[in-house]
Amino acid sequence: MGWREDIEDLPPEQRQLIEGGELSQRFAKQPLAMTHPAFIGGFYGFLVAISLMLPIGYSNGWNQDTLRDWAFLGLLLMLVVAIVGHVSLFFATILHRPPISLRRAWVFPMPFLGLSIISIFFVTGIESEISETLANGLVYLGWFLLLGPGPAYIHLSWAPRWRILCRLEEGLDPFEGRLPEPDNAVQMDESDNDMEIVIDSIEEEPPILYQSDSEE
Repeated sequence: MGWREDIEDLPPEQRQLIEGGELSQRFAKQPLAMTHPAFIGGFYGFLVAISLMLPIGYSNGWNQDTLRDWAFLGLLLMLVVAIVGHVSLFFATILHRPPISLRRAWVFPMPFLGLSIISIFFVTGIESEISETLANGLVYLGWFLLLGPGPAYIHLSWAPRWRILCRLEEGLDPFEGRLPEPDNAVQMDESDNDMEIVIDSIEEEPPILYQSDSEE
């Protein structure tokens, strides 16, 4: 967490860009090795799999085959979203793109809407009452709403921010170049030379401390 000390001297705009919103700040409180974009993506895939457990179990029955299929689906989701997170970090490293904050009012309801649509198709027979094209479109929309927010947040916000935090931990400028390290020996030599110049100038031309009115 040494990067927090490094950003104290930055302007407020750059500090806000690095720290991000509440979700990013929660991730930033953890060690960077635990918050790799691939790990965050896998965690989001795990949450999606947990949310699908009830509708899948209710639709297919609570038996060994259903649990096996659900576990396979969960592992597949975790793997796919983790790969997306790693690819996002790859592009963020190449493009040096700054993080973008997502609107919570738009992103937060999306997984719940997607889960609701998918659950309706799992637990009801509504697909038999509508056309196949409409049913497939609604299912695809549900999956998009359920899976989209996680990869979008990682790609636009967390992967670029994680790269910046890693640069801070390594002692690098989060935006460009390496942070200059002051050389104490050079600073001492420069201060000594400045002091010698001042002393020499005083000895050569002593200051006039008092002048009478007749001398003006």
